[in-house]
Amino acid sequence: MDIEVTRPKQFLDKVRNYHLYVDGNKLTKIKPNSTQIISIPSHTKFIEAKIDWRSSPKFYLDNYSSKKLIIKNSVSGGFLKVLVLPLYYVIFARSKYLTIKNCV
Repeated sequence: MDIEVTRPKQFLDKVRNYHLYVDGNKLTKIKPNSTQIISIPSHTKFIEAKIDWRSSPKFYLDNYSSKKLIIKNSVSGGFLKVLVLPLYYVIFARSKYLTIKNCV
């Protein structure tokens, strides 16, 4: 199965790659500000994105409604969010730092 993965331009992590895992196995790198077509096995149960020790929640493909996904970090918005939220995600919510969403 082929899926299109988009990583939008964001200030944080703009020089580092995200790693895409399929059923716990590393598959590929997602570069900043890019769109890639990725082939994943048809029997795949979930995918997950990681950067260092932070990650996204598992995205189960049984809820998958389109062949386009967006992967981005959860820290976006105003100046105050950019100052405060990275510390929160490093200490308390490192498995929710990245998000994977359907692109409709």
